[in-house]
Amino acid sequence: MRFTINYESLYKFYKIINSKALSERIYMSQSLFAQLYKKHQKNFPSQAKRILKGVQQVGRELAEIRFLL
Repeated sequence: MRFTINYESLYKFYKIINSKALSERIYMSQSLFAQLYKKHQKNFPSQAKRILKGVQQVGRELAEIRFLL
């Protein structure tokens, strides 16, 4: 499945995603990340790609988790 979503909707729909932790994980300053999220700064394709890759990596890691029962 594939769909398009903006940052604001991403965090509303997936409340479990912590923007501070994600910004640290993708080596982006929290202030820049917040400005992009709040649309105070223009989002360049390289920044969007970096955020997308970070979100996708977290998703892959979560999908691979196996619990010992």
